[in-house]
Amino acid sequence: MLDPSPWADPADREVETEVLILGGGLAGLSAGSLLGDRAVVVEAADRPGGLVRTERVGNHWFDHVIHLLYFSHPDVEARVRALLGDVLRPCPPDARVETARGTTRFPVQLNLHGLPAEVRAACLTDLRAAHARGTTPGDYEELLLSAFGRTLCELFFFPYNRKLWRRPLDTLSASGFHWNLTRPSVAEVERGADSARPADGYNARGWYPRPAPGGRRGMEVLSQALADQVRDLRLRHTVTAVDPSSRTVRTRSPEGVTDFRYTHDCVSTLPLPATVELCRGAPEELVARCRALPRNRVRSVALAVQGPRPRDTGHWRYYTREDVPFTRLVFMTEFDPDMAPADGWGVLAEVLEPSEAPRAADDTLVADVLRGVGTVGLLGADCRVVGSRVFTSDPGYVVFTDEARQTADEAVRHLASLGITPLGRYGTWTYSSMSQVMEEAFAWAARRSAPATT
Repeated sequence: MLDPSPWADPADREVETEVLILGGGLAGLSAGSLLGDRAVVVEAADRPGGLVRTERVGNHWFDHVIHLLYFSHPDVEARVRALLGDVLRPCPPDARVETARGTTRFPVQLNLHGLPAEVRAACLTDLRAAHARGTTPGDYEELLLSAFGRTLCELFFFPYNRKLWRRPLDTLSASGFHWNLTRPSVAEVERGADSARPADGYNARGWYPRPAPGGRRGMEVLSQALADQVRDLRLRHTVTAVDPSSRTVRTRSPEGVTDFRYTHDCVSTLPLPATVELCRGAPEELVARCRALPRNRVRSVALAVQGPRPRDTGHWRYYTREDVPFTRLVFMTEFDPDMAPADGWGVLAEVLEPSEAPRAADDTLVADVLRGVGTVGLLGADCRVVGSRVFTSDPGYVVFTDEARQTADEAVRHLASLGITPLGRYGTWTYSSMSQVMEEAFAWAARRSAPATT
């Protein structure tokens, strides 16, 4: 049971609202933007946006983690394009894959043409055999083998996913990962092996903000635009306890302790384990299982570089080699040329760590990434790193196991029984894109705003 100490003393102030939204990330801002003065959004950080934040290192700009907007719903696209106007520009993703047998475009399974002929032939032979077997996978490793065959797995999917998930692949679930797997037919793979024309992945139509020079840049432009639509956004308010029976949420801010009383709805976009633990009277056994939900944190190492911009990098490059720490390198000026001065550029290296493992010190991580960048030959003799910074997102990726899925489903049901609605990528403990997060949040707020029928 939650320690009663958060409720031991009276609050300094009380606020009443119809709808209370916990968390000012993309989900909370999207829902709050539609509800007007009926909602209050509370956020622990000093700026809204959650993971959709952009930071400045010297005169270079870096997203905390790279995001492209891929619209999966026309209403979301219309709403966001109306919000950002001409600032939102088309940005079709151009990603590359570095393997031990050569470099090709992403997704590798649709672009085998970039690999040597004997590798292409082996990939196709194994792929055809895997599809002919038609086995039902029991875990993630078997899922990859059944989808792509042994050669493609050894070439890319196994080493890359070992770096991404930092766990044995046969301990992960066969479901939940489909968001990042393009599973083409044999005929589509054959076409990609014969043609040098780039094939599209699961997200081919991307968008990215490119505002006029002089102000904030990066994907935080979207977060700020949504935040501007929220009537009552309370920053630097950390949720310390939730009492569903009295419909009260207690927060602590520099101004003191505030009790927010909601008359109708409480929406939590906080990570699901945190929401369960904050609830007064939550079952201890469920709290313990939620604490143990597996996840990875993302350590994004931003390197501000002075010197000529590299050519033909694509927006990002995936690295399978396990002697470098990063899963991919992201080239920020490919998304927006004004993310760095004209005589420089920025690269964001993504490193994954299991959340249960000790966190590497920032200076150690930067040194490891610099060694890795040197290993892959990215920095020329006329380039020098003039600044660095580490952004940590924890949780970053939810790790899917059968047991974890059961625990998360039970936690969502428990919160629903208390009248609390989880929303967002971490609120529901799943993976969803920015467009999906906004779609779910807009849809919830629209239902909440619709007049009651008799």
